[in-house]
Amino acid sequence: FTDRQWDVLGAVVAILPQAAAELRLVFAERGEIDFTGLTQAALAALGEEDDPTDLLLALDVRLRHLLVDEFQDTSRGQWELLAKLTAGWAPGDGRTVFLVGDPMQSIYRFREADVALFLRAREQGLPQVALGRVRLATNFRSQEDIVSWINGAFAQVLSPVEDADEGAVPYAR
Repeated sequence: FTDRQWDVLGAVVAILPQAAAELRLVFAERGEIDFTGLTQAALAALGEEDDPTDLLLALDVRLRHLLVDEFQDTSRGQWELLAKLTAGWAPGDGRTVFLVGDPMQSIYRFREADVALFLRAREQGLPQVALGRVRLATNFRSQEDIVSWINGAFAQVLSPVEDADEGAVPYAR
């Protein structure tokens, strides 16, 4: 960075808290919320690991199964929400998590989706929940000619290697 670029960056960083506060006021006036605000509200409603709210304690008793579809488009806030919801879970307690996703279909980076979280869950599970893996090998959603064309074209377009930092996933037939 040049000195000028650092100055501009510093100015932007300085006004971000005020801009965020103004946005919250506009949302409150209109009775609206965005994805980030919804996630932040849910996280606040559950409390902290060492200071859970009554809501989180009640959910921990009642929540037995979680299903997350389109998991490849999970944001860090949503990951934190899953971690909080499953924080008290233990192996063999009868509770289950079912995550459905395809990292090649991750398209919501504009709303902070991070395909690296999918890759982390696949390799390491959730913080308190080990995960198994089932890979589907049969396509019931398209015709053979279309699938063959896609297999040929996309193998040339997508990264040949996985790179969580870049959000790159290799093509899988």
